[in-house]
Amino acid sequence: DELVLKRITEDPQTSQQRLSSELNLARSSLRRMMENLKLKPYRPRLLQALNEDDPDRRIEFCEWLLQESNDDPTVLDRILWTDEAIFQTNGRVNRHNCVYWSDTNPHLIIEQELNAPRIAVWGGIWSNGVIGPFFFDGNVTGVKYLEMLRDVILPQLKKQPIFRKMIWQQDGAPAHYSVAVREFLDKKFSTWIGRRGTIDWPPRSPDLTPCDFSLWGIIKDRVYAQNLGNFDQMKNRIVEEFAKLDHDTDLCRAICNSVLGRCKMCIETHGQQFEQLR
Repeated sequence: DELVLKRITEDPQTSQQRLSSELNLARSSLRRMMENLKLKPYRPRLLQALNEDDPDRRIEFCEWLLQESNDDPTVLDRILWTDEAIFQTNGRVNRHNCVYWSDTNPHLIIEQELNAPRIAVWGGIWSNGVIGPFFFDGNVTGVKYLEMLRDVILPQLKKQPIFRKMIWQQDGAPAHYSVAVREFLDKKFSTWIGRRGTIDWPPRSPDLTPCDFSLWGIIKDRVYAQNLGNFDQMKNRIVEEFAKLDHDTDLCRAICNSVLGRCKMCIETHGQQFEQLR
């Protein structure tokens, strides 16, 4: 136990796998020693700060979705959840695999390299798979977003048998909120979720959309599992991982169905953040 404590004190961010190898200990024995020492793994978390009226808007959306699901059990199978994410060639911190062993919370802060080559990627997930990826050249603007919707995404969606019943979801990013984009969505979808959509999307709610709480995490974990040699290799890896996930419809359906449980938790916490409670 003393040797384990000494090693943890020297490097509290070491992994159990590395520690087990260095000390020539079985993982099960190491875990027992760490429990005896009352050492716990603290993982850094990110929470989206809420404005004063955000909780009410979050509850309103959650109550709508729960009622809609009660009236029509197929509603979750018809929502296409969409968003953009930034990918960088230097990867990103995987907070699931990054821990700090201590008997008290160290409130760990992580530094990352800035100005690494990056690209904005659009993607969507629904119960039948994923849509995308689409790569933006430069910043995402209303004009570029509309061109993507009109020329790339909508032709793909029209091939889906339930296209006329699909519900589009997007957050309130400036590019999504342009007048031209909203007019386009009004014409193409009888119901769409977003800022000033037929159903209003609550701002600052990444814990309620599968793109934020699941899709991008899965894709990034897989893309960054190996070192990326260059920009083109990163883009190819993103395309490959989207294709793999598109075939895992059971996982996609489970992810989308989990929104109901999240809505219930949001209501139980009076519209406040709940990700840290899960």
